[in-house]
Amino acid sequence: MKTKDILKSQHGFTLVEIIAVLIILGILAAVAVPRYIDLEQNAKNRAFDAAVSELNGRESLIWADLKISRTGYTNDGAVLTVLNTRPPEATAGTGPWLGTDYTWGGNAGTGANSLTFKSTTISLNRTTSTTTGPGTWRKP
Repeated sequence: MKTKDILKSQHGFTLVEIIAVLIILGILAAVAVPRYIDLEQNAKNRAFDAAVSELNGRESLIWADLKISRTGYTNDGAVLTVLNTRPPEATAGTGPWLGTDYTWGGNAGTGANSLTFKSTTISLNRTTSTTTGPGTWRKP
């Protein structure tokens, strides 16, 4: 009689319940893995978007500073000269300093420029600044 009471008081999972849990975990993994794989590329795209925004902000500030200076705005080269000034902590290279993870493929000038972020490179286009407005950076 004691044996029957012991067996009745034991609880566990049935095979059907275990298989159902495995199927649910498989479905969750099938949905989560592709999203995780795209996460790195999405982060790089956002880093490039942040770099373009930073360049446009700097360009606007430099242009405005030159406009209100004693000499006033003279030409696009004056804006680029200030934009390409690198701080002492910057490693060797050319172009604006955006941080250690960014590298310019050439001097930040008019036309197309390449920007590399953690081994991914994109081209950036820049319109020249004029007496009526600053230049703008954009991804093609």
